[in-house]
Amino acid sequence: MAAFAVSLEKSERLPLTLELQKNSLPWFVARDRNDKEPFSKKHLETIVNPQTKRVALVFFATWCIPCKEGIVLLRDNQAELDKNGVQIILVNAGESDVPKIEEWIKTYGNVNWPVILDKFKNVQKNTGLLSGSATEIVFPRTILLDNKLKPLLLIGAEGKDWPAILWE
Repeated sequence: MAAFAVSLEKSERLPLTLELQKNSLPWFVARDRNDKEPFSKKHLETIVNPQTKRVALVFFATWCIPCKEGIVLLRDNQAELDKNGVQIILVNAGESDVPKIEEWIKTYGNVNWPVILDKFKNVQKNTGLLSGSATEIVFPRTILLDNKLKPLLLIGAEGKDWPAILWE
């Protein structure tokens, strides 16, 4: 079940999960946006641009209204994200309809953003976003990393400071 966005003044800063309280993003393996090749933490390390200061792993599902709103804000603030060295990586949380995901990204996001397909929820589990008996991630969720992939912040509901919170 998804949590729906509210008009918050400030984005919800959540405590880092135990898995994110380390000096580096936990290991994971998922699929690339074409659902053909594995995508791992090692792959993520190779696509982080040299000018990147921060990496935002933005978890989404095509049915999630707050996700759509957040992605549109990111898209509309792409120039500021670039200027401030923030690289966006989208992580689809558990869906398997790749054409639907691609159409959603084309409609609401930026087709040049890397996309990780987390069909088997490996990224969600290894980062602690999905734990215990939970079967679905609570949206929205963004993991903010530095350019060495060290977790800095876990963001929940997006407020009026979104997406500026990604480069502050």
